[in-house]
Amino acid sequence: MKLFIILTLFIMLLAPDAVGAQELSCRLDRDEIHLGLDPHQETIKVYGQAPEQAPIIIKIEGPERPVLVSFNKDNSLIKFSEAEVRGLPGIYQVLTSTPVEEIKPTYWSLLGLNPEHNELRSSAWVRMRQDSDDAYSKWQNDYVTMAMRVKEEKGLYGVRQEVVHRQGKNYWANIPLVRGMPLGEIKVTALAVVNNRVVSSDTKLLKLKPSSILSTAQDLSISGILVISLFMVPIFLLTVAHILELLAQYKEERKRARLLRQI
Repeated sequence: MKLFIILTLFIMLLAPDAVGAQELSCRLDRDEIHLGLDPHQETIKVYGQAPEQAPIIIKIEGPERPVLVSFNKDNSLIKFSEAEVRGLPGIYQVLTSTPVEEIKPTYWSLLGLNPEHNELRSSAWVRMRQDSDDAYSKWQNDYVTMAMRVKEEKGLYGVRQEVVHRQGKNYWANIPLVRGMPLGEIKVTALAVVNNRVVSSDTKLLKLKPSSILSTAQDLSISGILVISLFMVPIFLLTVAHILELLAQYKEERKRARLLRQI
């Protein structure tokens, strides 16, 4: 009997969170997109349902991309302070339905709202260009901070407030597409604070591929065509020049033969 009561109370405590998680869904209007030179021309819509009155957070996280940073801002030959920061996602965007100030700071790290992106630091690591254990241990955190700042300046990292629209239980938003977005699989997850707990939806994958002027079944992209064209132009010009030179020689030989006959 006591065991039954304990199990019942345990289920009652977990029930609100289970209901909140079931009500939170996440969908994409398409799961694959081909990016060209101007990604702003494309739009991806994320939408779903969530418990009413609950703040909605959409986290967009891309594949890992290294960042080269240095403390030296001039063109000096000293490269001791150069480092390659790895383990950071290529893109990290967080979209919210409400101002961040209306969400308790205790949830910020779980929701990705921390302005310093501290939730990403545990997976980041630094590879120095020179072997120096002292520099690595002393400045590692600063190198990671610099790498995040570079991504923020490029628009790859950031928190976009009040861009998730709500109507009852339904929500929707556009995923920002910016220059320099990494190709590959982008993870899209919806989160919400329900009954003082953070719940999340199933993660959706958005595949980013290079744009192609041919059908999607072919692998020849615009960049490949440009490279081939630039490589072929000099060869074509040299061929034309050689043909013109042969024609000039042929005309000169015929002219000499005509003069010899006249003599």
